[in-house]
Amino acid sequence: MNARSCQPIIPLPRLTGRRAMPRVRLYIPAKVLLLQGHKNCLLDDLSQSGARVTIAAKLPMPGAGVVLTTQGLEVFGSVVWSQGARFGIVFEEPLPLHEVVRVRHLADARGDHERAQARRHERGFPRGRPGLRVHSS
Repeated sequence: MNARSCQPIIPLPRLTGRRAMPRVRLYIPAKVLLLQGHKNCLLDDLSQSGARVTIAAKLPMPGAGVVLTTQGLEVFGSVVWSQGARFGIVFEEPLPLHEVVRVRHLADARGDHERAQARRHERGFPRGRPGLRVHSS
């Protein structure tokens, strides 16, 4: 018998609760349906079990039901906390991992598109006032 087989097996702690699922950072436009109606928001992060949202409207109270929509995703949940301009949502049903990954890929593609568009805009920005010519003597 070798030394390795004599060592006790120590189980790794199992993650539970709000932090059980890994999150992806997104910062993409989204909408939430609240009692006050549809509100534009920024989806800060997303996991299979919930999301963090920033909104420029009155924050919903914990316990309020919401519907989050973005990038072809529509998910029902409840507000679990709200502070400042942000609130957290726990989903009624966990999202499939492939949906979280799909939204992340769409967010990455959107970011790449916006950066390319900004570079094109910068290249087309005129240097100095149009029609102003510098004459050298």
